[in-house]
Amino acid sequence: MAATVICLAGAPSAGAAVQPYGTNDAGGFRNVLPAGEAGLDDATQLAEFQLNGTYPPHFTDQLPLYANLLYASPTLTREQIPSYYKDATFGVKEGDLASSESPRTDVTIERDSAFGVPHIYGTTRAGMMFGAGYAAAADRLFFIDVLRHTARAELSSFIGGAEGNRAMDRTQWLIAPYTEADLEAQIDNAPKLYGAEAEKFIADAKEFVAGINQYIAEALINPNKMPAEYAAIGKSPTFWKPTDLIAEASLIGGIFGKGGGAEVRSALAAEAFEKQFGKKAGKAMWEDFREHNDPEAPNTISKAFPYETNSPFSPTGLAMPDPGSVSFIKDGEPLEASASSQSASTASAQTTDTPAPQAIPNDGSFGSQLLREALAGLPHASNWELVNASHSTDGHSLAVMGPQVGYYVPEVLMEEDLHAPEVDARGAAFPGVNLYVELGHGRDYAWSATSAGSDNIDTF
Repeated sequence: MAATVICLAGAPSAGAAVQPYGTNDAGGFRNVLPAGEAGLDDATQLAEFQLNGTYPPHFTDQLPLYANLLYASPTLTREQIPSYYKDATFGVKEGDLASSESPRTDVTIERDSAFGVPHIYGTTRAGMMFGAGYAAAADRLFFIDVLRHTARAELSSFIGGAEGNRAMDRTQWLIAPYTEADLEAQIDNAPKLYGAEAEKFIADAKEFVAGINQYIAEALINPNKMPAEYAAIGKSPTFWKPTDLIAEASLIGGIFGKGGGAEVRSALAAEAFEKQFGKKAGKAMWEDFREHNDPEAPNTISKAFPYETNSPFSPTGLAMPDPGSVSFIKDGEPLEASASSQSASTASAQTTDTPAPQAIPNDGSFGSQLLREALAGLPHASNWELVNASHSTDGHSLAVMGPQVGYYVPEVLMEEDLHAPEVDARGAAFPGVNLYVELGHGRDYAWSATSAGSDNIDTF
């Protein structure tokens, strides 16, 4: 979960690519990303944790801020905000610099001592992208490796064939069944579809991947940079490709961006209504059950945003299944689990929130936990509150944004502070696809995100 408190003001003046604290920042930005920024433990750190429960630096240091906010929220005052949200201004404060490194001559990565956030300065855009990839690997190398394998429905072959991992692979393949050729085609076709913006993304992706691979090359010869989990599974990290970014994006999109689907089942329901109640009444009943422009839904704005205005019964392109012609099969392998595993699975009533729902095993595996946390239908929604300048006490617009992504250690989001000529942005992003700040602020505005429920899945 990430929450950002911001105060919007006018755009600051442009500055240099490598900047002192606060340059180009409007001021007033704060955030919290529990449990912490760090997410990589070497063999020594893992041994210390197993011996005495000591976490590596910056693994959980933001958790107290967020946890204690629960008790402060009923009477929270402006003066108390720094106790629960950390400073998110561009750059590192004087006296707070913990480290500085240059993995390539066109980039410098500084980390603050307070929370270990990477502040990345590129003399060029390419250098900044390289630094973002390097920082992602430094903070989450094993985690992003798990994500790229999960994205290809290869979690079981990477960390083991537990029932939950196999279920995650089946679910991901149902959501995004991309072969390597499909992933390559998305990159190859992008310039034809999106022009110069696609060319820029491809260049960014190549530099970002180069940054990840630079860290991997260093970790292969330096055990202090190697995540301990690789030894536990008997594997070593392999170098990344741009298609890994496309694959992981499909995983993230499948969790937070999907909607729609089940058209065949919906058509069967419409036919059943018409058969039982007649054509006119049957259509009316189907329309009443349809999740579309519910007249009883609460509204917070008066302006209309027409969406899918055509009739679903339009004769153009309408194809209905012949009665009795449809049969459904269970996707994926039949599970032949042990009695204890079957009992655990049976005890769980959860299924995935996907067009073809899958049972979620309860075996403690990564796949099982990811399915429960991200694909079982989120019990709580992202939230935000905006106050315009005319209603604030100091004449500045205010925003409180709380995108909900669940709770993980390491945190499923990572924070980054990116700077290059004409680029200043700080906030959170999904590691492994953190080329850009996905939740945060720039020079003169801020942005957040939530799960999309648009009808972007079609079955036929």
